Amino acid sequence: MHTNLDRIINDIETLATYTSTPGKGVTRSSYSKEDQMAKDYLKKEMEKIGLDVYEDAFATVFGRREGKNPDAPTIIIGSHYDSVVNGGRFDGTAGVIAALETLRVLEENHIENDYPIEIIAMNAEEGETFGPGSGVSNSRAMVGTLTEKELDMATNRFGETKREAMKNYGLEPDLEAAKREMSQVKSFLELHIEQGPNLEAQQTDIGLVEYLAGIGRYMIHFHGKFEDSTAAMDTRQDALIAASKFILALDELVKGLGDGITGTVGMINVTPNSNQYVPEFAEISVEIRTMDKAILDKVDVLEELKKIVETIEMDTNVKVEITERARIGYPNPTPPSVMDKETVKLMEEVCEQLNYSSMIINKGTGHDAMITAEYVPTNMIYVPSKDGISHHPDEWTDYEDLQKGIEVMLHTVKKLCQQD
Repeated sequence: MHTNLDRIINDIETLATYTSTPGKGVTRSSYSKEDQMAKDYLKKEMEKIGLDVYEDAFATVFGRREGKNPDAPTIIIGSHYDSVVNGGRFDGTAGVIAALETLRVLEENHIENDYPIEIIAMNAEEGETFGPGSGVSNSRAMVGTLTEKELDMATNRFGETKREAMKNYGLEPDLEAAKREMSQVKSFLELHIEQGPNLEAQQTDIGLVEYLAGIGRYMIHFHGKFEDSTAAMDTRQDALIAASKFILALDELVKGLGDGITGTVGMINVTPNSNQYVPEFAEISVEIRTMDKAILDKVDVLEELKKIVETIEMDTNVKVEITERARIGYPNPTPPSVMDKETVKLMEEVCEQLNYSSMIINKGTGHDAMITAEYVPTNMIYVPSKDGISHHPDEWTDYEDLQKGIEVMLHTVKKLCQQD
């Protein structure tokens, strides 16, 4: 029982043609024409193998293979097929094709499943489309944590709110109807390219995940006073000086908390951005990633940030505000998303049986799996990513490497779907 490499290549290459930026990577934004083209292709491929194909009230596509016990909890496998602007052909899409190919092979080999199995194909994972914090939308709708407020507040690069974009796509979103009873889900499995260099550097076939980092994101706003650059130094209310002090203090705070947490300032905006004037306004983005739940049990990160703000306001006479930048991690970073330990062991055994090398990789980026992990047993499979590049036209995973990951998913699902 083996997957079909030619079929995998054809799927990935075909989906890569559904882009609004030909020759400049894959741009397949949520609720776009290209989204619909990819969805139609995936639906047809699911129907070819006899799956019961349907969409929920949030445009998530499912393809169900009924089990011998239809009332048993469902195994859900898949990922997302939307992309960032000028992204690559593998991010997300590889996981959807892994699920599709898994069910193809089970069907071709007449493998019976006691537990129902469903492919999930999600079209709104990328936070870039509607701004930070608006990603992993399908999985959040499925577990019931997506809000009506977000649909009306988050906007894309064309100025459409998420709700408006969905209506133009032909969908009236119904968050209540999109909720799924997660007690009826046995497990969730997602394959993804690593988005990092570890597997390639270690010449290892498969990455297995024990946990995904928790995330907290904030915007810090500094309100100073506009003055000419000739203003006396000791009377200035310099927003950029205040922002600089915050950045240094954040770095010191996070380093002091140990190796299980990271903090990054990735963006700075300054007004006016000129050498002739004292900055009257600055804003920075802060991202906190937590790999150790014990840190969050001991430290209230937001309170520590507020202490830094109080000190800076006293030192600089600049007003500082902390505002929510993302759904996840506010007011504090979320704890790490823990994967199902028994399935990690099972996948390690599968790798050994297939003669594939494997390693544990825990410092991964955000995925839909971090949403489902709070509700159902969840696991991820990583495959190598060339030079660790992702979200870029140069993103690449050798198809033979991808096939190995799909083989691991296939044999893992085969074991999970059959009762002991």
